[in-house]
Amino acid sequence: MRCRFTVYRLSLILILVPLAALAGRIDYVSVTRDGPRYVLEGEAFVAAQPAAVYAAITDYDALDKLDKGIAESRLLERIDDNIALVYTRLTGCVIVFCRKVERVERVEEVSDTEVQSVVVPQEQADIAYERSSWRLSAEADGTRIKYRTEIEPDFWIPAFIGPAVLRGVLKRRVSRTLGNLEQAAKNYQ
Repeated sequence: MRCRFTVYRLSLILILVPLAALAGRIDYVSVTRDGPRYVLEGEAFVAAQPAAVYAAITDYDALDKLDKGIAESRLLERIDDNIALVYTRLTGCVIVFCRKVERVERVEEVSDTEVQSVVVPQEQADIAYERSSWRLSAEADGTRIKYRTEIEPDFWIPAFIGPAVLRGVLKRRVSRTLGNLEQAAKNYQ
């Protein structure tokens, strides 16, 4: 369960990115466990300019078009020009374990190349803790994306679903997401 959510998170803020053709290139994906938390780190390249990638990952009402695991997304409120509250409802499975997760994130648009988010604690939440960051940089004819999330699910995850299983699921999911991101970014160029 925890693994599935992590997969969604990486896809969401890799944004949270669309799932289509296998266009982007994943250079690195790491999933480790640190006590009750999972740490996911990734680095990838997409053939789209940083401004367009940034626009796609910060179009909070359209995140569901980026990742099939996001059943719904919407901007709840703009706290100021650089801070937003964003709702997402995620669904997905790892092996035969399926789960639905709803959450509200406080997203800070730090600069035009960096986005950070933290899940807002809620009484009935499935996430005890989650903090993520996206960093974009221009490279050749596209964008290098560096992503990191630390997540602590607030539900049971079978012991056999560990970092190795998550790593495989993430690589497949992120590949599809990168293709969607490239497609979505074309709409913002």
